[in-house]
Amino acid sequence: MEQQVEGWLEVVREGQVMLERTFQFKTFGSAMQFAVWVGEVADAQDHHPEIVVSWGRCVVRWWSHDVEGISARDISLAEATNRLY
Repeated sequence: MEQQVEGWLEVVREGQVMLERTFQFKTFGSAMQFAVWVGEVADAQDHHPEIVVSWGRCVVRWWSHDVEGISARDISLAEATNRLY
């Protein structure tokens, strides 16, 4: 696994290479709010990550189907996600 953006790992899920990071929170509500913020940034860029929310954490995964992996836009949005945190 390689790290392209601080805090993010390059992982393979179902044969797809993607950037993944788990963000920790004190409550479910704060994890949900973070997911909403990430979703707003993603929607504004017309690029949509996989977001998994559970109690006290939010997992975000960025990748691009068109390049079958990680694009410059994924890296940029991972950096933007870090700034939201």
